[in-house]
Amino acid sequence: MTDPTSEPDQPDQPDQPDQPDQPDQPSAPEAAQDADRQTDEGDVDRAPEGAEPKASVSDDSEIEWCLLDAAAYHEAHPDGFPIPALTERSELRSGDMVKLVFVLDPPPASGPNAERMWVEVALAHPDGSCEGWLTNQPVVIPSLRPSTIIGFEPRHVAGIALHEQDLTFDVALRAVISARALQLDGPPGWVGRDEPVDKDDSGWSVTAGDEPEDYFDDEQLSTAQALSLGELAGRYPALVEVFQAGEGEWVYRPDHRRYVRLKNS
Repeated sequence: MTDPTSEPDQPDQPDQPDQPDQPDQPSAPEAAQDADRQTDEGDVDRAPEGAEPKASVSDDSEIEWCLLDAAAYHEAHPDGFPIPALTERSELRSGDMVKLVFVLDPPPASGPNAERMWVEVALAHPDGSCEGWLTNQPVVIPSLRPSTIIGFEPRHVAGIALHEQDLTFDVALRAVISARALQLDGPPGWVGRDEPVDKDDSGWSVTAGDEPEDYFDDEQLSTAQALSLGELAGRYPALVEVFQAGEGEWVYRPDHRRYVRLKNS
């Protein structure tokens, strides 16, 4: 089996990615455009083998699903499956949007067995547990419906949508990312910004950091593509801090699980 998330992690049309959304600073919430599309279909995936999701489910025997223990899975795969910091997951408030991974239990013999969907917090309890409304239209779990009340704990939170008013960058602007960077199991190794070339360009370039010098010279190969800052932040949450800064050259530090700005950049 493969991982349950991957990202882009937007609740757009359902997909079946093999790797998790590469979002990745544990302390950085995901970009705001995810919350703006809260009524879209959920993203469908195969849950990881041995994930052992633990969560209370409805007493209705027809509802055979549970929530992935995102904290436990992050502990096992810190770079491949980043989540917000415990303080952020424990201090949610009414109106916050959180991403949860819903897993079919037992799993089907084939096809997707998990969906990443957004829940709007309705009630936050002193112990950190919450109740909220499901905002997506489920694809592989037909027993769930939008507006279903979902109970969850901080350990189940795989992502938190950043409020639009907190953003200092335009999520619609585009950045160039190398094909090599998109193939990595974790966050891209290098990010830098130059002057934008047009009104739709952010000026940001994202690479794995280990591409050969002539990597971009072969015009016959698809060595790069343009993605929106919102999509990149959804895949790699650690980039939120970089895009918020608006300038400089940055490298990813796996030991810190965040990007560090290079001196004099």
